[in-house]
Amino acid sequence: MAKCPLCESRTAERFCPALGKKLCSICCGEHRQRSIGCPPDCQYLVAALRKRREKLGRELSKEWNRFTELLREKEGHLVPLLEILREALANGLHRLDATDAEVIAALEYCAQRLSPIELLERPPNILGRALEETLVPLVQSGKLDRELAREALRALADFVEHFTRGSDGARFVEGLLGIYPPPPKRPSPIVRPEGPGIIRPDQLPL
Repeated sequence: MAKCPLCESRTAERFCPALGKKLCSICCGEHRQRSIGCPPDCQYLVAALRKRREKLGRELSKEWNRFTELLREKEGHLVPLLEILREALANGLHRLDATDAEVIAALEYCAQRLSPIELLERPPNILGRALEETLVPLVQSGKLDRELAREALRALADFVEHFTRGSDGARFVEGLLGIYPPPPKRPSPIVRPEGPGIIRPDQLPL
């Protein structure tokens, strides 16, 4: 069989759609999304991303369980809303590219936006806008307690910051997508650039 054109030693067994030739599995892994611009539908890229997300998802689940257990002892009233916010973020992140820093910025922006003091800041990203378009009307209509929402947003932002400390730019995002795989394709009100909301009112623990 032909040798890998990159290492020139191992057997080339994986067809690389970006290069139009076969590579060995080791060079495929070492050069993937680094020196090779992999197309998003490459089967080896998809499998590698899924494996990474599943691993980070397990790590995230362990940290989340510790986090919520501590909260239940002190501020258990926040946990149901935190669970809803976490799932809503996952559904949104399946549609939007975002870094951990952008998730934190969106959560902190919305916590500030729900302050009794009027703020003129613009949302930092589309995720922040989607959260704002959902939470602010719910608070204004009395369906969601303002302080409860602010506490939950701040607590979730703190958790994301803690989980991502010392890591690359998408550890939380990838872990969350590992816990919540892509939803089946069907009409959904969750995170669309042209429309409001990532949380349905009937999801709220009222």
